[in-house]
Amino acid sequence: MRPDRSGAADRTPRPERTPYSREATGLLDQIAERALDDDYYVVRPGRYSRSRGLNTAATALVLTLFTLMVTITAVQYYQDRPSRSETRDALLADIEQGQSLQDDLQLQVRALEAEVASLQGDLEKTPAEIADEIAAGASQVRGDGLRITIDPADGAAVGDGELRAMVNELWIGGAEAIAVNGQRWGALTSLRAAGGAITINFSSIGAPYVFSVIGDRDAIRERLETSGEDGYWKRRQNQDELTYGVVDADDQVLPAAPGHRTTITRATPVPPEEGTS
Repeated sequence: MRPDRSGAADRTPRPERTPYSREATGLLDQIAERALDDDYYVVRPGRYSRSRGLNTAATALVLTLFTLMVTITAVQYYQDRPSRSETRDALLADIEQGQSLQDDLQLQVRALEAEVASLQGDLEKTPAEIADEIAAGASQVRGDGLRITIDPADGAAVGDGELRAMVNELWIGGAEAIAVNGQRWGALTSLRAAGGAITINFSSIGAPYVFSVIGDRDAIRERLETSGEDGYWKRRQNQDELTYGVVDADDQVLPAAPGHRTTITRATPVPPEEGTS
């Protein structure tokens, strides 16, 4: 049978859908309706409008809570700034104190190391060598003795010769070590006037003149009295020219004299047997 060329529509009735075809169509409709997740229907009106309202309220609540948390954090930060600054300053002060303490400890370590080295050197010396060093003023010494002070009054003067006379009487009286105003008397020490000032070990000294003496204090006092040295200074004191005093001094520490005042470079000792021949 030829097809109709007139262009008329095919009026053949379509077959009725079977239960299987209706089921397939319903399944396709469900897939099409649920092609997107439910959250995508928030923006759609109709049956999803309620979900949209709830999501909008939840979003606003979350934003409000977030803003509140940021505000609280900022307020706490600005409130804690003074305490943080104080804590920082305290930490910096502790660091500076620790560094200062460390520097002091390092200085103490160096001093102790020098003392240990000195003691080790002393252990290698004979008793005679140690005694010679003490007598020459080449080593620091400690001991009991006297402290003599001569302090001229205004307008009065004390000459270098008068001070040398005191030193000589102290040596004769048995002094083992003498320092004048902290300057130790060494083998080559001289006390003299220069340029209107009195110098010892090439260092100027001024009144009051303090003699630190280590030795037998009774023997030294007796020498000062018998030689008239003690009486001379007492007479000047009675004339209000100066203040004079002699007191006992325990556990004095006298420094060593400068090296250039204790070192002999040209003189050499002569053995006893050669000196007596």
